[in-house]
Amino acid sequence: MSQTVAEHLARTYGGRAMEVCELSKPTNQQWPRFGNALAPNYPYIDAEVSFACREYACTIEDVLSRRTRLAFLNKDAALAALPRVADIMAKELGWSSKIKEEQIIAAELYLESYGGRIPNKAASHLRNATYTSVRDIFNAIDMDGTGYLDRTEVGEIAAILGLPLSEEQLTAAFHKMDQASEDGRVSIEEFEAWWREHEHKNMTSSSIDDNKELQAVLAKTLRIGGKTKQDIKEIGPGALLG
Repeated sequence: MSQTVAEHLARTYGGRAMEVCELSKPTNQQWPRFGNALAPNYPYIDAEVSFACREYACTIEDVLSRRTRLAFLNKDAALAALPRVADIMAKELGWSSKIKEEQIIAAELYLESYGGRIPNKAASHLRNATYTSVRDIFNAIDMDGTGYLDRTEVGEIAAILGLPLSEEQLTAAFHKMDQASEDGRVSIEEFEAWWREHEHKNMTSSSIDDNKELQAVLAKTLRIGGKTKQDIKEIGPGALLG
């Protein structure tokens, strides 16, 4: 499994993580060999749905909100995962086609009460702000205020700013940021070093460099200079969750 998924399983399930791993289906890819993602940029995998059913989860709503927290983190990601979750639960719990359809409808109605990870209003504030330093940009991207950037935050900021990355591109971009410590999280010092490395490089090169492209989009869209305006965290948690 990928490092991100492995760490997630270990943190979430502790000594029972291997039980979840044993339920995982092959990805039919070179890497990772196991751990089919329920939604892009999140560590939740198919095996967790099967495990949840065996731990008495009986609704799609339960799996998407309490067992994986996707509904709380990102409504759109939860909606994308919903069909796969429904398929797995129907097989595990022996649902009829009618029950499965009712479960899907109920889950969709439930998810409508949540906002996306970063709603349009918050994204607009992010784009329209001007920042005094690279540190200000780092703090704006650090959505959860942990003092570090994780892979999900990097993927989300790229998508918001018009550069959706494939899993391979996101992995390469994040690895470039994280290469100093390689601990799965990017500190402000690592981010500043990554920014400086690509700030003055020739962006018209014919070679494809996803890391340079990502930095160029950040530099162009999140402008440095002038008075710092309201950034995404000043909007408040209500806006972040819709």
